[in-house]
Amino acid sequence: MQNMNLRRWVAAALAGTGILHLALAPEYLAEEAYIGALFIAGGIASIALAAVMWVRDDARAWLGSALVALGMGMGFVLSRTVGLPGFHEAEWEASGLLSLLLEGAVVAGAVQALRGTPTARLVSG
Repeated sequence: MQNMNLRRWVAAALAGTGILHLALAPEYLAEEAYIGALFIAGGIASIALAAVMWVRDDARAWLGSALVALGMGMGFVLSRTVGLPGFHEAEWEASGLLSLLLEGAVVAGAVQALRGTPTARLVSG
């Protein structure tokens, strides 16, 4: 699929956003429990997928990484615009913008890596 450099750069970006989400989870657990739980789930998923991507080129890991990053990025934007149930944040803080940048890099890298990958390979691995 792709060369090891792209895969490892994307894995590092994904791990970075995962670590950031886990570090911020206690703050968001105190504000709105389900948001904090989503931060924990997203952080764990990001780090697990980053570990897989670091060691092997796996189409399912690329797809999962893109979906997790896209979901977390959308959550950030929605929480600052229209709001989420019981949660609306006004600040576009630096940690969120950094995470959004990392998540965008993950999605862009995954799109590049998955371009031309047969659908059957994504499903069957």
